[in-house]
Amino acid sequence: MKKYISILSTLILAAVSFGDIAVHSHRGEKSLAPENTVEAIKLAYDLGSLMIETDVNITKEGHLVVMHGERELKKYWGIDKNVEDLTLEDLKNSKLACPEKFDPKYANVKIPTFDEILKVIPKDKRFELEIKKYGKDFARKAVEAIKRAGLTEKNVLVTCFDPTVIKDFKSKYPQFKTMYICYIKKTKGKLSKTAEDIIITAKDAGASEVAIGGYRNINREFIKKIQDAGFQVGVWQVENLDDLDFAYQLGANRVCSNYAYQLREAYKRMQTLKFK
Repeated sequence: MKKYISILSTLILAAVSFGDIAVHSHRGEKSLAPENTVEAIKLAYDLGSLMIETDVNITKEGHLVVMHGERELKKYWGIDKNVEDLTLEDLKNSKLACPEKFDPKYANVKIPTFDEILKVIPKDKRFELEIKKYGKDFARKAVEAIKRAGLTEKNVLVTCFDPTVIKDFKSKYPQFKTMYICYIKKTKGKLSKTAEDIIITAKDAGASEVAIGGYRNINREFIKKIQDAGFQVGVWQVENLDDLDFAYQLGANRVCSNYAYQLREAYKRMQTLKFK
């Protein structure tokens, strides 16, 4: 976080009241504990997150596993496989490949199953279930696991980059809220998606929320069009106070960050300074 507590950011934020914008954790508190592990997820809630984002994949044997993708599997666990080729034995024998990056207490963490993650989700909190790979039984297995953990649809926001996945999940389990994720690129002054494109896609998918990456390429009018169409709008990844201020100026309802705890703490400190 190169600009994390820059003087410029401090000056900007000192004059701003962020109102109800929420800061949620990306893959748990991944700057403090290995991402998408039970420990990182629990830590995020313990440190104040009301919602975390976690990635759910499918193993070779059809079990739901919490893992973003092949790159992360190699980087954090030293396993050179596709996620769908993992077995439960692989999860049991997984060993952190970069323990030096974290507190020694996390040296023995493992790749978790979805059921293991669900055990540490507080009953009064929420989590984003981002679907990375979808199969015909994914929705059923996910909902059954959620029920086993004593959670309900009120605890879950089902998310995906693929609107057809959201649409299929929603058709099977309409009680769950869903969110369409997209990324906005800007090439030669032209955006890869318009607000109207996003609205049409999200409505067709049955989503109630939208999350936008590449949010530095858009403006308040862009966000407002989507909100006026009936959608909550979040942006990602918000990594420093400058980003947080930009997200606020956009009018985002919430942000997702790899440094959620640090951002909330920095903002609290600045609010204290502001009113001294």
